[in-house]
Amino acid sequence: MTISRWSKAQLQDGGWIRRMFMEGLRLRAQYGDDAVADLSIGQPLEAGDAIVDAFRAASEERYVGRFGYMPNLGYQEVRERTAEDVEFPGITADSIAMTSGAAAAICIALRTFVDPGDDVIGVAPYFPEFRLYCETASARFVPVRVDDDLRLDLDAISAALSPHTAAVLLNSPSNPSGHALDAAELHGLTDLLEAHKERHDRHVLLIVDEVYRRLIYSPYERVEPLALYPHTVLARSFSKDLGIAGERIGYLVLHPSLVSQETHLGLAQAMRALGFVNAPATAQRAMLHLASWDIEIGPYRERRDLVMQRARESDIDVAEPQGGIYAWLRSPWPDTLALIDELARRRVLLTPGVAFGVPSHLRLCFSAPRKKLNAALDTLAELTSTRVSA
Repeated sequence: MTISRWSKAQLQDGGWIRRMFMEGLRLRAQYGDDAVADLSIGQPLEAGDAIVDAFRAASEERYVGRFGYMPNLGYQEVRERTAEDVEFPGITADSIAMTSGAAAAICIALRTFVDPGDDVIGVAPYFPEFRLYCETASARFVPVRVDDDLRLDLDAISAALSPHTAAVLLNSPSNPSGHALDAAELHGLTDLLEAHKERHDRHVLLIVDEVYRRLIYSPYERVEPLALYPHTVLARSFSKDLGIAGERIGYLVLHPSLVSQETHLGLAQAMRALGFVNAPATAQRAMLHLASWDIEIGPYRERRDLVMQRARESDIDVAEPQGGIYAWLRSPWPDTLALIDELARRRVLLTPGVAFGVPSHLRLCFSAPRKKLNAALDTLAELTSTRVSA
C-alpha cells in the first residue's frame, strides 16, 4: 500500500523545516551534540523554573474528572484567565477557544469560517504550513509577495482579492522574516477589506497568527488588530515565549462581534473533526499555576543582536528582526540549496527560503546557544567569502 498523492506532493514540495530537523538528529547521533549547529527549527529557550513548577503542580491535581473529557473549547476558568491576557474591551471567556497550539487555532478558524473552494490570501515569505492548513480545509492558499522592505504590498493584496476570497492569513511578527506589522500596514489592509465587502457583499476574515507577540524588540511595538477590523481572529501559542513548544497549548481569540452560539458549536465541531477534541488538560491547568505569563525577552534580543552584528561583519544581507526568533538572510550563493547542502556537510543546518515561498533567502533560528550561533556564523562567513555556487 502506498501513501496518498497528497502526501507524496508534500514530501516533494515541502517539509523543509522538519527535514532539516531530522538531519540534525542524525548528525548529532553521529558526531555528538557539540559538533552540530542546528539553527533550522524554531526551538525556544528552555522553560524556566516557574514554568516547570506550574506543570508539576498541574500534574499533581486530583479531583473527579481531572483526566476525563472536558468542553471542547477548554476549561472555563482557563478561558477566563486567557481573556484577561488579551486586554481588549469586550473580550470574555466566550471569545476564547483553548487549542493545541496556534496551528490548531488557525485550522479550526479555517474550518469554521471558510468554505471548501474558497481562497485564503497569505504573504510570502510565509510559514510553510499555512498552505497545508488551507489544503486540509479544501481551501486554496494564494500567496502574495511582500515589498522589498518586508512590509505588506497592499496593491498586490488588492489585486489578489476576488469574490472567492474568504480570509487573509498573516503572521506578526513574521516567521521567517521577523517583520512586525505596524499601524499603517494594518489600517491599509483593513481599508482594503472593508472596500472589498462593499463591492462583493462578503466579509473577509482576518486571521493573525501571533505566536511571537511577546517577542517584539523595541522600538517596534505590537498593534492590536482587533481594534481595527471586527472580522478578526487571533491565533496564539505559549510555545516560544514560555518555552513549551512540545506541550502544544495555545488559543484562538474571536473578536466580540464574532461570538455566538453558532460560532461556538462550529469551533467545537471543527476541533472534533480535525481530531484535536480539546487542548491538553495538564497544559491548560498549568497556565493557572503561573502568576504571570510575561517573559524576559533580553536573552532573545542578545542573540538577535549577535547574529545581526556577525552577519553584517561578513557582508551578509540580513533584515533586522523586529520580533520573533529568526534572522532572514539573502543567500550569498546563487544556488541557495547548494549552500544549504554545503553548510550541512560542515554540520551547520539552516532552512532554505524555498520553504517559505522565497528561494533566494535562508532562515536562521537564533534561539540557540551562543557557541553554536558563532560556530554557524563562522562557517557561513567562510562560505560567503567564496561567493560561488557549488
